[in-house]
Amino acid sequence: MLIRKEGIPYIGVSTLFSWSLSRTRLGYIGWVPALFTTYFFRDPKRYIPDGDGLILSPADGRVIGVLSTSEELVGPCFKVSIFMSIFNVHINRAIVDGVVVGKRYRPGEFHLAFLGKKTDANERMILYVENSAGVFRVDQVAGLVARRIVCWPGIGDRLSKGQRIGLIQFGSLLECYIPSSIAISVKKGDRVQAGQSVLGRYMV
Repeated sequence: MLIRKEGIPYIGVSTLFSWSLSRTRLGYIGWVPALFTTYFFRDPKRYIPDGDGLILSPADGRVIGVLSTSEELVGPCFKVSIFMSIFNVHINRAIVDGVVVGKRYRPGEFHLAFLGKKTDANERMILYVENSAGVFRVDQVAGLVARRIVCWPGIGDRLSKGQRIGLIQFGSLLECYIPSSIAISVKKGDRVQAGQSVLGRYMV
């Protein structure tokens, strides 16, 4: 299984820490921090489903909200919020085929990522992707533990659904703004996987 290069500094530090613990009475148990950190930065292969017009989950985790709202560039839309625990795969993926038409970092707070509306003030990276169905927005949201957001695409880049776009280190939240003309096929409480679970479908 691939391990993301972004995790190498953390894995190195945790390995040194684990080595020092292993020389105490903890013994082999001392290696738990290094093993967990390596596990956190795993990047398993995903088999992207075929089919035009699919909207895929950007993250592994649990759907904690599906709300009707409105967004400046997206217009009337559904906001689908997905909470990632520290045990989920943290690689984020593109939800649709399209072109990146906007990217914006917004500094903010670090509230617990599953607290709902309170996380509106949290630090985040905002990505806008446009295709024939309209404009889609995906927010990578920092949480209490997650203090490092990585987002690779830039404005003008063309994305394929399921393509890796970044990661949030040590647990957090993804928020998707999907045009209201598109029927959403998930509900609160559903478990989803990045690049595999279908959030909805639009006509091509």
